[in-house]
Amino acid sequence: MAGKAIAIDVGSHSIKAIGVQVGKTGLAVTRFGCTPAGEGVGPLRAAGIGLKGAVCGLSGRDMNLRYSQVPPTPDWQLKNLMDLEIQDLAQQSGGALSADYNLLPPADPEAGVDTVLLALAKDDALARQQDLLGGAGGSIDAFIPNCVALYNAWLKCGPAEDDAVVCLANVGHETIDIALVRGQDLLFARNLSGGGKVLDDAIAAAFNVSERKAETLKRDLLDLDPQSRGRFASGQAEKVTLAAGGAANAIVAAIQSSLAFCKAQTKIADLRLDKVLLAGGSARLKGLRGLLREALRCPVEIYDPFANLDLSGLPPEDQEQLAAMRSEAVIALGLAVSRCDDSLYSLEILPEAVRKKKRFAERTVWNIAAGAIGTGLLAVAATQGMSGMEDAGKALAAVQRQKSLAEGTHQDAVARIEANKIDRAIVEHLSGHAAPLHGSLRALRAVTTHVPPQVWLTKVELQQKGANNARKPVLLVNGFGKELSGEDVGSVLGDYATKLRAELDKQGMKLNYIPDNSSESRVKFTFEIALQEGS
Repeated sequence: MAGKAIAIDVGSHSIKAIGVQVGKTGLAVTRFGCTPAGEGVGPLRAAGIGLKGAVCGLSGRDMNLRYSQVPPTPDWQLKNLMDLEIQDLAQQSGGALSADYNLLPPADPEAGVDTVLLALAKDDALARQQDLLGGAGGSIDAFIPNCVALYNAWLKCGPAEDDAVVCLANVGHETIDIALVRGQDLLFARNLSGGGKVLDDAIAAAFNVSERKAETLKRDLLDLDPQSRGRFASGQAEKVTLAAGGAANAIVAAIQSSLAFCKAQTKIADLRLDKVLLAGGSARLKGLRGLLREALRCPVEIYDPFANLDLSGLPPEDQEQLAAMRSEAVIALGLAVSRCDDSLYSLEILPEAVRKKKRFAERTVWNIAAGAIGTGLLAVAATQGMSGMEDAGKALAAVQRQKSLAEGTHQDAVARIEANKIDRAIVEHLSGHAAPLHGSLRALRAVTTHVPPQVWLTKVELQQKGANNARKPVLLVNGFGKELSGEDVGSVLGDYATKLRAELDKQGMKLNYIPDNSSESRVKFTFEIALQEGS
């Protein structure tokens, strides 16, 4: 990881740039600048802020976050699974995608399931950001989701509390980025459209004014604090608050729904928020903290990670800007620290040019280095040859030894290539008999998605049925149903099988439902799922 970094946060209203550096005394902020979004990044460059090799944030419609649950697998197998999923999503989206993924900390280590966070962005969205910086002589080395940057700012600058469940919410003008953390572990990350603009739209519609006027009314008169009801500063303030009150509940709903999704994904039914920390330009809306405090039943505060950083190296004009925009600068800070500390959570989407450069470095640099060494040896041999025939003879002998060594290396390489061909044939033969892991995972996901409370799954087994070349992969799922609340177990199992069959049909798989009523207390059953070949 680099000892310093520059980050760009492109918002709907403003563009923030921040530079950080790791020193002997900790993390120091070296530059900060902000310019209106309509002016581009030119003013930042004019202020002397270097924009080359920057890391840029992603949020809103430019990015999509997905979660996949997989059994613990080796890194190479996980990469193959994610590559397949990315290819499927690229075909569905109708455009080229760039992506990165990382595992989330296990919420239950004994569950035997890993959760993968996958971030995807369309290449044309990345190209727009690259063009924005490229026009001012800058460049982008990586893109990081804003919600991940928010989490990394929390990890680096704290204060993290053991086992405390905290919601980090960056409420911007058009987007909301949320990270739910427990202690130092990321439980759930999400980005949504919304933010302060929904309030502007509600006020503009209620008073039939322009968006700019609505934003002014929001800033000057809005008071969302439930304690202000009946005690507004003026009648106009009450009207503006009533007009925007319904829209403000969308911000509350964003946090509540994120907590609900997190509970469903982590299976932590009793998950409760201990604290909410707000960042972003809309976080300072008057009364928003009171509204969230009443709805979420926990403390709500403004998050200020800069209180723990060294700001002494900032130029005076940068200090003045940062003092006025500490809340808006949290995402930019998180982006920067993500590249300065390899102990933080890594989720970086690389632009195509950077990917090519990385592949070139990994595959070509060693060949170039070997060629340079060989050229150097020949140059030395030639120099020595000019000093006399005896030295030339020695040099020739050295070259011949190098040639002999190279020929031996070549022969060894040819032998290895032939051995690789044999190994590849064996792998191809074995792959023809391998079980379709991707299809099995999709079938298991469908089975567990629709399972009712009266049903227990006892055994999952993958078999090959048929003879010789006609063998087909079949997933056998055994279980039993037991009456819980007076509802007929046979009907419950029948409905479960019907829903599961419909889901599997969409994916090209067939379900054979085999009930077994031999037991008086339980209704046993077997699902025989014919997997789609090549899945």
